[in-house]
Amino acid sequence: MSRRARLASVDLNLLVVLDELLRSQSTVVAARRLGRAQSSVSHALGRLREVFGDPLFVRAGAALRPTSFAEELAAPLRARLDSLEQLLEQATGVEPSRLERTFTISAPDWAEIVIVPPLMARLRREAPGVDVVLRSFRMDVDRAVQAGEIDVALGVRFQPLSGLVAQRLLEEPFACIARRDHPRIGESVTLDAYAAAGHVLVAPYELPGSPLDDELARLGHRRRVVLRMPHFSAALFVVAQTDLIATLPRSFVRATAPLLRLRVFEPPLAVPPFSFSCLFSATRQKDPAHVWLRRCIAESCRELHAGAPRPLPDQAIDAVDR
Repeated sequence: MSRRARLASVDLNLLVVLDELLRSQSTVVAARRLGRAQSSVSHALGRLREVFGDPLFVRAGAALRPTSFAEELAAPLRARLDSLEQLLEQATGVEPSRLERTFTISAPDWAEIVIVPPLMARLRREAPGVDVVLRSFRMDVDRAVQAGEIDVALGVRFQPLSGLVAQRLLEEPFACIARRDHPRIGESVTLDAYAAAGHVLVAPYELPGSPLDDELARLGHRRRVVLRMPHFSAALFVVAQTDLIATLPRSFVRATAPLLRLRVFEPPLAVPPFSFSCLFSATRQKDPAHVWLRRCIAESCRELHAGAPRPLPDQAIDAVDR
């Protein structure tokens, strides 16, 4: 029997049942999520055992435990069902209220604080069947998007890897913070006082330097970075308990500084805003569900700044295929 003929002999609905059993490890829960009777799921499991020639699940108390063979099936099965879902969505479009899908998003922690809450509120209203997994932001996030491990990465600097697309979301300005009773920082600060202060530099990409340091150097100044760290939220607590100051995304400062009674002031030099972008695989560019998700992210970003410009068109950052 050819591979195609063997595939034609299998009811693909069985694979949907298997995927749900691998997730829930319960015929009762799987039946409820699939809208079926428990007896129907149990019958499907019996047929799956015949197809694969393996028990797939064994009873352990009140739960079903997957066999090692079933565990090996989980990841490739999920990937193939996702591909089938995308194929059907491309043909039929997407209706958010009926969408059932899990998206994986990676973002720096400041974006988790100011963008994710309005995004989740929007998703809960429009698509209650959509779940989101937030992945920690790391150096190789570009490759994770390229490999399909992450649906969308939000950030500033991305590598020009093959098959990736960047959509600019907003231009984010900076604001400065210091503890409210800082002995040398008032409501405003001179350039000399700013350069002379000890600074916290948040560098999620773990790269040296910044546009701010470039502008300081152009003006003949240099600041002392006393602490370099990867997380914006942690920087708030450092500033609140020391005489160090920090220059951070303005929307993040507006949302968090009042919580720790921090003093907020404008940078005493013209620091250009940074471009904040959404990175995704070109293979998902026309996936209707993915397009809808990216639109929700873009709209949540626009809410951060009154009158913010609409996102620019997608820009390929593919260094090989451009």
